[in-house]
Amino acid sequence: MFGMTIDRSSDRPVTAQLCDQIRRLIESGGMARGTRLPSTRHLAKELGIARNVAIEAYEQLIAEGYLVGRVGSGTYVAEGIPAIAVPRAVRMSEAGDPDAAGAPKDAAARADVIRFTPGVPDLERFPRWKWARYLKEATEACSFDYGDVRGEESLRVEIAAFLLRSRGMRVDPDRIMITSGSSEGFDLIARTLRPRFGSVFLEDPTIEITGHIFGRAGYRIEPVPVDESGMRVHEIGTFPPDGLMVLTPSHQYPTGCILPVQRRLHALRLAGEAGSFIVEDDYDGDFRLKGVPIPPLCMLGPERVLYAGTFSKTLAPGLRLGFLVLPGDLTGTFAEFRELANLRPPVQPQLALARFIRDGHLDRHIYRMRTVYRNKRTMLIKAIKRHFGDRAVIRGDEAGMHLLVEFPFLDAAPDWSRSEEYGVAVEPVEDYCMRRGSRTRQIVLGYGNIRERDIEPGIERLSRFVRERGTARRTGGTDFPAG
Repeated sequence: MFGMTIDRSSDRPVTAQLCDQIRRLIESGGMARGTRLPSTRHLAKELGIARNVAIEAYEQLIAEGYLVGRVGSGTYVAEGIPAIAVPRAVRMSEAGDPDAAGAPKDAAARADVIRFTPGVPDLERFPRWKWARYLKEATEACSFDYGDVRGEESLRVEIAAFLLRSRGMRVDPDRIMITSGSSEGFDLIARTLRPRFGSVFLEDPTIEITGHIFGRAGYRIEPVPVDESGMRVHEIGTFPPDGLMVLTPSHQYPTGCILPVQRRLHALRLAGEAGSFIVEDDYDGDFRLKGVPIPPLCMLGPERVLYAGTFSKTLAPGLRLGFLVLPGDLTGTFAEFRELANLRPPVQPQLALARFIRDGHLDRHIYRMRTVYRNKRTMLIKAIKRHFGDRAVIRGDEAGMHLLVEFPFLDAAPDWSRSEEYGVAVEPVEDYCMRRGSRTRQIVLGYGNIRERDIEPGIERLSRFVRERGTARRTGGTDFPAG
């Protein structure tokens, strides 16, 4: 974490070591002003120290002016501390990382970091000129009034027709509610249902924003482990009447697995017996790269499932457009909540998207992008096999825009955040875990928005980082394939 380590053999107290490293990180620019530090609980767990030691170090640095504490928010690097130019090798060794000199010497100033960022589609292939034309037409046709609280009828009708074509879902447009992306959809669900529900069962690991949204709304978070077949719903036991469940059954993030029908039916049975609901997140269901899209859970229990879709992955996140398909008895509740809160999505982009879908551009774009993502995935897997051989295990269904890679040969995983020193950025799966410690050797590689020509050099840099920074198990050898 930020390259900090504790020298157990040193005579210097652990609190002093921690203070020294944080000071030097701030002074060297390694921690920029405004940077949020990890919680004392998280820091203590990562470094294997007592929490009171982390608290004591933070309090000391707050007193010295290096840090500021904000009640209910966290601890941050204070303003007004200029970075002190220090030779990189000296700076890192002083911070307690004696072998940092082995990293590439130009890493600190490197601007060409290859980023395998998950969750972002190929933005270079977004049909921006077509979209601009439809926005212009929508502007000319728009009445510029407040619009329907559920969203524009023309868009809801087109989404209903699209769901029938692509998923086989028969949906009444009156049960569809337009949102500003899936995040607003989850926030709307959390706040609308809060008077009745107080806990939510989440996949572990899962995208962190879901937990943040429900936690901020006052829900008790109940993490449920995910294995190669998705959430282990059979471990929930009795489902409480005040509980909700959030699932990504068609392509779980970040593991990429599919929830089998047996677990789908079990989840629906739990919700039905408790009189509760399941929130289905179908964030990239359009991009199944082998076979056809997985039928949504919603089709098995339309009155127990709130289906959340988004165009952020299908088209572009900047559009800020998504939708909910609601059970019939909840449509009035959601409309009333939104009306009272005066929450309405902007009209113009809705009208543009409705015409865009009507004229067949969405279907054609999805068809085109499936080929693009299939090719990128193939290139990525070949590069991983070339540089790691069978030592790296690739997990997840052939779908979406990411894959999970596991390095079981590592005895101790490296600090994945430091891969940027080697010119490549990856996402550790641990960042998405509520219960940490079991997925330290797993990373997520997103290939949606990466250029094809960057895939091979990106994996080569990752291989070099793992070779030099990871600690391989003593059994089974440590040699990598020749590049």
